[in-house]
Amino acid sequence: MQLSFNKIGFVLFTVCLIATNFSCTTKSLDEVKPIHLDDIHFIVTDEEATVAFFQKHFGAREMAHPGERFDLVRFLSLKWQDPTITITSIGPYKDLPVERNQRWLNAEIISPKAEKSKPVYGAKWLALAVPSIQAALKELQEEGAAISEYKLSLPLEPDTPAFSIYGPDGFEIVIVERPEKEFGAAKYSIDHIQFLVEDVEETKTFFEKIYSAQSAIQENGTISLKVADANLILSEPKVFDINPKDVSFRKKEGTIRIGLDHLGFLYGDVNKAVDQAALNGYSPIFSPQRYIYKNKPTVYTFTAFSAPNNINIEMVQVDGRVGPHSYYMD
Repeated sequence: MQLSFNKIGFVLFTVCLIATNFSCTTKSLDEVKPIHLDDIHFIVTDEEATVAFFQKHFGAREMAHPGERFDLVRFLSLKWQDPTITITSIGPYKDLPVERNQRWLNAEIISPKAEKSKPVYGAKWLALAVPSIQAALKELQEEGAAISEYKLSLPLEPDTPAFSIYGPDGFEIVIVERPEKEFGAAKYSIDHIQFLVEDVEETKTFFEKIYSAQSAIQENGTISLKVADANLILSEPKVFDINPKDVSFRKKEGTIRIGLDHLGFLYGDVNKAVDQAALNGYSPIFSPQRYIYKNKPTVYTFTAFSAPNNINIEMVQVDGRVGPHSYYMD
């Protein structure tokens, strides 16, 4: 296994390695605020095909696992120190405790491919940045990617060039031109996650109170939030000319929708973060717990909160790490 970095990252890592005993962060650690968007988690029908999709089209590289490798999840990085895209196939999973598999029992699995025209509350698209949109469009077409919209209007940036493609299982991936961004050796970088929500004010309050979100821009039913190093865009149905009566809920009882399932933010101390959320009147779906895999505790402690419209957002603590994944598999 080889450690791979760009030049700037190597210098940063070396300094942090000495200072934090193998844990790296670029700012002082606030244990009750998120440090980093660590996990953009997809549930997919074909894990191998999905990993190959991100590798072929976006230059993704697979990240190493801390400790024992988890067979049920793959970690992908588009750009060093970017949030990690995690890929999991449809459950249940043999190496998890029974209670972690309850959601899969007798559940109806719904794919975006089967509901292309049906809007759903939750993550609407994952947006990736590129230096040149024309070059990206040409290359993706040559590689056989299915284009969804050749000219897509972003809710808060209608003049910013963007288009979309169909990703794994039909989930929408938007490509946004960001010539001013530093890409280093990467072809693509995480830009933002777009959510469709019933009420932007209610959802904004949730992210402010629990995840220390900072509001950036607010216009006509859309709010841009900064949560740690992540850009989240919240939009109500009217922004996309959608009738709210036509929108379904992601977690309808007895169903599981595959696609972008949840986000996970990295914390210095999950228990302290949950205590802070309690002061603001919010309780987690489950108390912070050590992640158990193959009947053994792992380096992960996690919990989750349910945002309005049953959108799950996790808090994750990893022993020995307070910054982005840094080890590539290759």
